[in-house]
Amino acid sequence: MKPLERRSIITKMVERHEIVQVADISRVCQVSEMTIYRDIQKLQEEGKVLKTSRGITSVKTPAVDDNICVYCFKPSDSRAAARLVYEDGRKEKVCCAHCALLRFKEKKSEISNIISRDFLLDTTFNAMNGVFVVDSSLPSSCCSPQVLAFQRREEASKFIKGFGGSLHKLEEAAEAAEIGMKQNCCSSRHPDIL
Repeated sequence: MKPLERRSIITKMVERHEIVQVADISRVCQVSEMTIYRDIQKLQEEGKVLKTSRGITSVKTPAVDDNICVYCFKPSDSRAAARLVYEDGRKEKVCCAHCALLRFKEKKSEISNIISRDFLLDTTFNAMNGVFVVDSSLPSSCCSPQVLAFQRREEASKFIKGFGGSLHKLEEAAEAAEIGMKQNCCSSRHPDIL
């Protein structure tokens, strides 16, 4: 039996049973326990199984509600919502550009893309290449200071003429959002940021 076949069997066994013994896996795969330990080591490196004192178990990943912001835990089903895309392919949803920027500050080296909607044009774009208006006078029921994402600087500049705020690129906007945070915004998530 080839290593990939054994690893597939091991994965299925730990998914089916809470704990599986190496001796049982060895018997099913008809190879030595040492071979199974090497397979388990590879599966552990891939994050698929966990070796415990009781045996081998599956790695449980917590269920994520796609309609809840991963940063402030508010609903993330509005037009202002954004998605963070990680280098390893994981995706997280946030309620607004404010939370996208703060999450970016936390996970900067792991994030490859921030998919957002242009505030005026309602088109999706990579917000890492966009601009942000921070703390405009436009009423907002989301996070504070309000952060709006724009694909192009020209539209953002015109928006500021009517509604105020300051214009920033990604990293500057993340700093401005963090500095301008009010006590009632995301404070339960990050009490040290006030």
